[in-house]
Amino acid sequence: MKFMTGEQHMRIKRQILCPVVILILIFGVWCRTSGARTYRAQIYANSDDFMAKVESESLISDAVLKVGAGFAFSEGDYQMGNVFFAVQDEVFIPALTLGLGFKGVMGTADVDDDDYNIAAIGFMALGEYDFRKIYYNLPVLIYANFTGSPDPLSFDDTDTYLELDMGVKGYIVRNAAVVLGFRSIEVRFDEDSDKIKLNDDAFYFGVEISF
Repeated sequence: MKFMTGEQHMRIKRQILCPVVILILIFGVWCRTSGARTYRAQIYANSDDFMAKVESESLISDAVLKVGAGFAFSEGDYQMGNVFFAVQDEVFIPALTLGLGFKGVMGTADVDDDDYNIAAIGFMALGEYDFRKIYYNLPVLIYANFTGSPDPLSFDDTDTYLELDMGVKGYIVRNAAVVLGFRSIEVRFDEDSDKIKLNDDAFYFGVEISF
């Protein structure tokens, strides 16, 4: 069993806190200058992973434009930042919305004691089903997002990048929810003829606040 020194603990805390503070500062400036209608701040975690995300939603014609940024940290495995935007609209029924967009990812990973750089621009597909729009006494929303980046849109050490994120939000009040989700990441690295791969499949728990 490996034990971390106090200096290593402080380095990990800085790796987590610095991006989160930067995200909060950017989000605060964004809220003051943007005309977007809705803002969300989300924090998720489990025993090994920590994730934070901020996003805004604004109406464009009959659709919704989503713009945001996030950060993910897994102790000893990887740390990644991302930015994304997508257009989402109602499909068939008011409760169901689907969308398409792009997501840029950049970070580092440690696989088999070797360091690799992650850089990719992925196509993003997302969907939500909001039960509140049909069943007013059921404050639940389910969501699923998928991001895929093929070789031509993957850079540095990265060969392909795949990410699946899905879960359930239970709204305690109108603007606050607890979240139970599942996140799967697969990153392939091109090194000579071998394919080095990073896999991370994990459940997480968190909160979301919107205003």
